[in-house]
Amino acid sequence: MYVTERTQTLIGLGLTVIGLITAIAGGFLVHTAEAPEFNEFGEAVYSGFPRGWFPALVAQGISLTGVMMVLGGLTLIFVYNKTMTWARAMIGAVLFTSLMFIIFAIIPNQMLTLFQSTFEWTPQKIFLTIPPAAVLGNDIAISYAALKDMIVAGYVTTALIVVPIAMWQWQGRAAKKDEPKPEPVSKYGRPVKVKSRWRKKCGSRRHPFATTTS
Repeated sequence: MYVTERTQTLIGLGLTVIGLITAIAGGFLVHTAEAPEFNEFGEAVYSGFPRGWFPALVAQGISLTGVMMVLGGLTLIFVYNKTMTWARAMIGAVLFTSLMFIIFAIIPNQMLTLFQSTFEWTPQKIFLTIPPAAVLGNDIAISYAALKDMIVAGYVTTALIVVPIAMWQWQGRAAKKDEPKPEPVSKYGRPVKVKSRWRKKCGSRRHPFATTTS
């Protein structure tokens, strides 16, 4: 579907504004979910808002969604389907770097914070004990701290694989879009010139005066 540049810019502005509102609202909900129930004077604080790690996690997801909407909106405004200039290339690089910072820094850090601080996955807590018969009579156990590291490392490794593949596919998409459509050829392998009005009127039947170019 063809979208004019003005429409694309308006969509980008809408996404940016809605994303900002969503990100701010999510940040406020994170603050209320992690705030103490009473202040130093014994007064209730944010009594109407839920507390706990799960509401905080949901609020973080809302805030992250808002930030992604802002990045998408700015991309539509300045980069997507635009004639590339040095200024737009710099803006695109900043947006892409921000996205990579979120994927490879903020999300893993929040995962580690959740596992370490909230769930208290420490080396002292044993997740799995391997039977001695399976490891030549040795005592081997996997702690929750090791499980935490495996989960975060698995996420980062998956992202390291998915991101380059996605970028490669995106670049290939742009190349395929620029490829010219193949022209019809005759049985002799030469391009056929047929009037468009005859083709619309008669479908695939050959025009009586159709010629081939040498």
